[in-house]
Amino acid sequence: MLAEYLTFRGFAVVEARNGREAVELAKDRPPALILMDLQMPGVTGWDATRALRADPRTMDAIIIAVTAHAMKGDAEIAHEAGCDGFIAKPFDITSLGDTVAAILRQGRAALAVVNTQLQPLSTPASPRRNLSAS
Repeated sequence: MLAEYLTFRGFAVVEARNGREAVELAKDRPPALILMDLQMPGVTGWDATRALRADPRTMDAIIIAVTAHAMKGDAEIAHEAGCDGFIAKPFDITSLGDTVAAILRQGRAALAVVNTQLQPLSTPASPRRNLSAS
């Protein structure tokens, strides 16, 4: 759903089915921004992030963890693996699209938006769109 929405917003999106494929695709066509699902089959998002950080072709890509892993300490684990930001599901999909646009325009300077605009939705009754996407 997230890939479909970002494509609708005009972004060039390449989607991987698992961590190994994510690493291979990124190395073949280094992206400016990676939205990394941490719970992928086979190679996890944490391991894929470590592999991308270790490769000169992908080490400078901005990697944002997008995950249902919102337990205490998970953001720190993602950061230690090399993620630049952490977005917990569920989130407001429009805000995520706006954040992606800001990061692609401003680079790492826009990463503060991840922590301010994309707080997890607190209740299903929230007036924002309660969409979970990966």
